This record gives sequence, structure tokens and C-alpha cells, in this order.
Amino acid sequence: MIRQIFVILSCILVLLCIMPVLAHVPIMAEDNNQFATAFVIDNPEKSQVIYGQFHENNDVAYYRLDMNSGGRLDLALMTNGYEGVVSDLIVMSPGVQDTAENNSRTIPVPDGYSAKVIHGQKPQKAEYEPFAPGAIFQTASYSSEITTPGTYYVTVNSPVADAKYSLVVGYKEEFTPAEWALVPVNVINTHVWEGQTVISLFAPFLAVVILGIILIGRREQRKKTTRPASFWIITTAGLVYLGGAALTLTQMFYALGITGYSGSVMLTLIFALIPTILGIWMLRIARSGASRTIANRLLLAAIGGLGLVFWCGLIVGPVLAFVAAAIPEEKQ
Repeated sequence: MIRQIFVILSCILVLLCIMPVLAHVPIMAEDNNQFATAFVIDNPEKSQVIYGQFHENNDVAYYRLDMNSGGRLDLALMTNGYEGVVSDLIVMSPGVQDTAENNSRTIPVPDGYSAKVIHGQKPQKAEYEPFAPGAIFQTASYSSEITTPGTYYVTVNSPVADAKYSLVVGYKEEFTPAEWALVPVNVINTHVWEGQTVISLFAPFLAVVILGIILIGRREQRKKTTRPASFWIITTAGLVYLGGAALTLTQMFYALGITGYSGSVMLTLIFALIPTILGIWMLRIARSGASRTIANRLLLAAIGGLGLVFWCGLIVGPVLAFVAAAIPEEKQ
């Protein structure tokens, strides 16, 4: 038990070390193609990334941000690949005199506002994102201290239909517990937005889980043993943890194939190693057949909690670990 406690404390220590590292909260935006339906970005100083797609030629996406004096507006625009469509970023600020250059644009500017146009540039090199993991293709950026408080508008426009973009807003790295736990689900949406298919995305995950269940099932069949439901719940939870690690590693190699090597890949390896250790741990617990003591239940609950913290098992794994910790003991 001492060794198990040591592993848990080590995982918590790693968490405390990596929590301050940069990461973004992913959001999907739709139907914001006019001022009246502008997507409202709450807490615009909080680091978050919004994913969108244009459906028509010369389509425009509108965003609304309420800024306070003394704050800072940080923006970055990205596309989904080297061959992705490069869009322009336009920032509309209240209480500033407009210029002839800005008036020459086709997108209307509200009365009392001026507009700053940041023309997108085709990305020359992709940056590795360790948390997703993935490749980032930045095309434009903007940063300004806020001296005039009020409502600001940001627009992204595309000359062609079916163009994809992502807009990064803010600089403060903050997560609510729910946002942190749901990152694995949002990351799946991000990879689909990038152009990956759901089948190819989940292939390594499903391969590990399905193959693991088949092999373990055959082993138990040869032994002619009857296992309780808790055995299969714990076993499945462990395999789901391992499948999530396989998915992370696959995406890591996919991204590195685009960006080249990055030192931040070590963060990705941590997020793959921890679910691997926890997954193997649960498989050992299931196979041991030890009595369902309070200590074992607390251990499973702790593994489930760490799974949520370290994005293990696409949320499904931690939920199964909690279920295994809570269900009544059964006779084999």
C-alpha cells in the first residue's frame, strides 16, 4: 500500500508542476455571421480558443467582447493546415477616430467605432501544441492595451466557402474543474475540425480496448473461472485508460510529422505515461481478485480522480473506476 500511495503522490506532484503551463479552453462557434448574432466571448482575458468554419464565399464571423480599462486584448488567428485558407482579422474599437484605410473595407463598421485590419499571412512553419496534441498554423495576431472601456467587436472573414479557422483569445491560463475534465471531449472535436475522420481518430483507442477484452476473455475462458461484474468493470476501465494513451501517442506522432521535433513533446509523453501506469495498475487490481476492501475501493476512486485530472480514458475510464469502487462486493 505504501508503494501505491507513493505513486499517487508522485502523480499529484507532476500535476502541480504542469498546471501553470500554457493551455487553451476549446469552444465551437456557429451562426455568428452578423452583428446581431455575434458570438459573445465571456471573460475575454481568459485564454480560450474558438473553432469555426465558413460555409459561403465572403462569409464573416462576428465576435463581441466587453473590455475594461487597463486590460489587454490578445488575439491570434489560425488555419487548419499549410494549404488552409488564410483569413483576415479585423478589430473594431469604440471611441477611436476611424481612418480612410479602414473605411475602404467592405465590412461595415458601427458608428463610433474604428477598425484595425490585420491581414492574414500564409504560415511558413507549424508550432507543436503538447496538450491536444496537434499542429498550430498561425496566420495573424493582435495585442493591445485597453484604454477605452466598452464593447469591442472582432471579425474574421474568408474569400471562399468551407474555410476553417480558429481564433485564440486572451492570455490568462484559467480552467474551471468542469472545463478541465471535459478537455478530452473537446480535443476530439478539435481533431475532427482539423480534418481527421472519426474512424481514423478512434482506431488506436478501439484497437487497444477490443483486443484487450478478447485476450483477457480468452485467458479467463482457459482458466474456466467465473469472474464477478466488478472484475470486468475494472478491466474495461484499465483498457480504456490504455486506449486513451494510445490515442494521445498516435496524435503526438501525427503532429510531430508536421511540425518536426519539439521539446514540449515531453509534456505529451507525461499525459500518455500517466494513463498507461494507471491503466496497468487497474488491470493488476482486477486480476488479483483480492477482497473488495475499503482500501481497494479508495484506491480505485483515487485512480478515477487522477484519470479526470490527467484526461485519462476520455472520461469513460474514470467513470468506470468510480463505479467499480462503489458497487457492492459479489461472490465469484
